[in-house]
Amino acid sequence: MSEQATQIEIGSPGASEAEAAAVVAALRRFLDDNAPAAAGDGERQPAWLAAALSEGVQRQPQLPSNWGASRA
Repeated sequence: MSEQATQIEIGSPGASEAEAAAVVAALRRFLDDNAPAAAGDGERQPAWLAAALSEGVQRQPQLPSNWGASRA
């Protein structure tokens, strides 16, 4: 996926170069922080594994809390 260029214009003619640079840097940081996650390297987990994880399926059932307690 290609990166889209974002054009930012400062509409205030009274802004100094330092102020304009600060605004652009803040906007750039905001855009970077809120960008969608990058696509993975192509490795995906199998659909059955994703479904099992989302449903909370475990490989082995949990043992009862009193399992192995002495009956004396």
